[in-house]
Order: sequence, then structure tokens, then C-alpha cells
Amino acid sequence: MNFLSLNVRGVGEVAKTSWVRRLKMKHKATFVGLQETQLSTSSSIDVNGCWDSNEFDYASVDASGRSGGLISIWDTSVFQRFDVIKNRHYLVVCGKYKGSPENVILNIVNIYGPQSISDKKKVWLELLNIKMRNLDRGWCLETLSSASDFNRFIHDANLKDYNMGGERFTYMSRVDAKLSKLDRFLTCPNYLQMFPLSYVTAHPRELSDHSPIPHLSSEADFGPIPFKFFNSWLYKEGFDQLVSDAWNCFRGFGTPDAYLATKFRFLKDKIKKWRNEGDQKDRQEVNVARDVVKQIEKAAESRSLSSDE
Repeated sequence: MNFLSLNVRGVGEVAKTSWVRRLKMKHKATFVGLQETQLSTSSSIDVNGCWDSNEFDYASVDASGRSGGLISIWDTSVFQRFDVIKNRHYLVVCGKYKGSPENVILNIVNIYGPQSISDKKKVWLELLNIKMRNLDRGWCLETLSSASDFNRFIHDANLKDYNMGGERFTYMSRVDAKLSKLDRFLTCPNYLQMFPLSYVTAHPRELSDHSPIPHLSSEADFGPIPFKFFNSWLYKEGFDQLVSDAWNCFRGFGTPDAYLATKFRFLKDKIKKWRNEGDQKDRQEVNVARDVVKQIEKAAESRSLSSDE
């Protein structure tokens, strides 16, 4: 399975749901765990907007006011749930992984830890008790935490923390621009035996102060990407002329249906070439902006940022 964990810091905006969907598609995630949805009614979440097909199911925990909130979404063709355990600070989805002949049972835990030390201890103890009652299952935990009590929980639950690639830090404070590594994936030995080639990478933050953290254990090949037409192209300068020129300059032969199919294919190739050239320009502009952001974030690792930065 491929996982994606993201402290989204509010998922009520179209931009955020579109971002989740884009990350899900990019990393071919079959299970997505979001923390800090910040919605007191989970039914307000546009789950369809976060997914790229109709084959999904989800479970959620409502936020308390604007604090917390969890939602886990998964591909039903890969994972089939049979139980859910909910708490304000964690969401355990128990189910069968369909990618193995034995239909391996997995417990996938989406965690957003509380602030107080006593509440944290309580959460780790509850999760430890749940795990000890289900030692024969594979466990994968998407969590945000630190400190000694959390480290003791990792040891007592016999969990393994991945060496994370990508970004050095996973969180930047909005108040003082301090960087830290909070987000992580934990798995048990049973899970590691099932997915020995798993790896975890922290990616740039973009729309949240937390990094998206994909946990990849499999690569899926769905064949060539089909041709899609986007309405936004109609507003691009020169697009109307491109279509008109391509349509009028085509020369072909054959039966009417074969002629029309070939003409459409000719037009599609022209649009693809135009789009690829435009993509290169767009990517250059985005890369320049990202380079500036990375330079500022690197500076924040060694000194305080100025107000302009």
C-alpha cells in the first residue's frame, strides 16, 4: 500500500482539497490520513474533492471547535475495512489488505496528539493497549509528536521509526519561523515483513505549515495517461488560433469515419505539443518561486528571518 499523511491545517477550502487530490495522484496513494481538518462537522469535508475516483471509503473524527479533526480515506479496491476505533486524538481503521493472497489484516492509525503531557500519556497508553490486543496484525501509524513519553511508547509497542528522506524538517512555526521534525510514520515488524521495501519522504509544505509525508511500499502502473481537455486552455492566449490552424491545415484520405478520427488525432497531437511547451514555461516560473522559498527556509535553519523574509 501507498500512504500519504498530511497535517492539512484546515480542509474546508477548495484549494486544500485540490492539493490533497493532487498529492494523492502524484504519489499513487491508496490510503490518505489528514490531521487538523478544523471542521466540527466532518460531513462538511469534500471527500470527493480529495479523491480521484469513486472507489473510496472514509472515516473521520470531528474537530473540537477549530482544534484538531481527523479523516482517513482509502481505496476500496485495495483495502476493505471491518472496524473503526475513534478517539478525539486518534482514528484506527482495521481492515483487510487485498493486495496479498491471504488478505492480510492491517490496523492503520491516524494520530493528532494532544498538547498537555498528561493527555499525551493517556493517548499513548490507550494505543498501546489496543495494539497489545491485536499483536497478530500489521500496524502502520501516521503521527505527529515528540518527547520522552512518545519514545517510550515506540519502544513498548515495538514500533520502528523510518529514516525520512527529502526535507530535513517537517514543520515550520508560523509565529517565529522555527523549524522542527514532528511528523512521522511508525510500523511494526509484521508490517515490515509484508512491505520490506517501504520508504518515507518529506515533501515541501506548500499550503500548510506541515510537510506532506508519503509512505510508499508499492508502485502501480495504470498504463498511458488518457488525453484530457481542460476548460482553462480556452482562456490561454493563442489557443483559438492553434485549433483553427490545425483543423484547417489537415490533409487526409479514407472513409469519412477514418478521416475524422485521423483529423482529431492530428488536432490532439498539436494541442499536446502546445501544452508541453506551455508546461515548460509554467514549471520554470514555479521553480523560480520555489527556489526563493527554499533559500529563505535554509536561512531560517541558521538564523532568525527578517520581517521582509
